[in-house]
Amino acid sequence: MRRHTPDAFDTAVQKGNMWLKDIEQAGKLRSRFQAYAVLRSVLHALRDCLPPAEAVKFSAQMPLLVKGVFFDGWKVSPKPERLSLEEFHAYVRRGLKEQAGVDPATALKAVLATLSRHISPSVLDTLQLVLPREVHAAVRASLLEVFAEERAVKMGATNDWQAAELGGPFGE
Repeated sequence: MRRHTPDAFDTAVQKGNMWLKDIEQAGKLRSRFQAYAVLRSVLHALRDCLPPAEAVKFSAQMPLLVKGVFFDGWKVSPKPERLSLEEFHAYVRRGLKEQAGVDPATALKAVLATLSRHISPSVLDTLQLVLPREVHAAVRASLLEVFAEERAVKMGATNDWQAAELGGPFGE
């Protein structure tokens, strides 16, 4: 029997849904609709702060559907937006207009947590270097929080395993 959709589209949908699930969990959001709004809003804000060549490089490791969200509605400008952190948060907030109650800082952190899981660290490092100073600082702080939380989860899992192996926290 012949399939009706190419495998590339099935894979793109699966990867896109995986990213949305990760954002939903990382941001403690109520739905995939909220996760999509967060992804779109943050990616557009980041994109518009990047020089065009850097925006294209940044998108290279994104799945097809996420890349489509990233570029949707893009009006290429030779000079990127030089936003303050307050302006960046306002930009994200405008994109979240239908999703009241989502904090822009939380949205940024949820997207960065997902990006850190799915794209190489060198891409995130390069991204930080070309962002406006205040946005760069917020991205760096959010990534440090994400890495610290992931390390704490791993350490907790290790400690739980060790406690079970040893018969208790003190080897009893």
